[in-house]
Amino acid sequence: MASYRLILGIITGIILSFFSVFFFNMESLINQIHTYAGSDLLKAIALLVGANFKFDIIAFFSGSLTVSGFFAAQLLAWLFIGYISGTIAKGLRRGIISSVLVVVVVLLIWIIISIISGVDLMALFQGNQLTETLGGIFSAFLGAFTGGLIGGLISGPYEEFY
Repeated sequence: MASYRLILGIITGIILSFFSVFFFNMESLINQIHTYAGSDLLKAIALLVGANFKFDIIAFFSGSLTVSGFFAAQLLAWLFIGYISGTIAKGLRRGIISSVLVVVVVLLIWIIISIISGVDLMALFQGNQLTETLGGIFSAFLGAFTGGLIGGLISGPYEEFY
């Protein structure tokens, strides 16, 4: 039986994923959201959710390494989401599970909303864009895993009462 804390951590992480990158990087997203919000609300939502997967960790390690470049808004957002969902889920294993499930669900939500709104997803999964998209997904898993690990450790062990 699934714990209510685990489910609550996953739901909280999913809700935070809609706004987290916006909190860390408002300047670049606000103009695009303002442009799409008037005409197509689904494209604005797809942009908000898709912004979580923009940091390409593969290109970061293959390019020039800088400390300030590593702390991108997307990676900080996934660390935050993983930490919050891991803290709510309570426990190391449950924190990691909740944070990884948040990434999987948000990725599925992004794909579904992009298909419904008419965004060309095939362009993201072909040619040069493929490594950028996979790097963004990998960095999301890495950030959420690390955040869930830290949040689960800090919150202490999960104790079930019968």
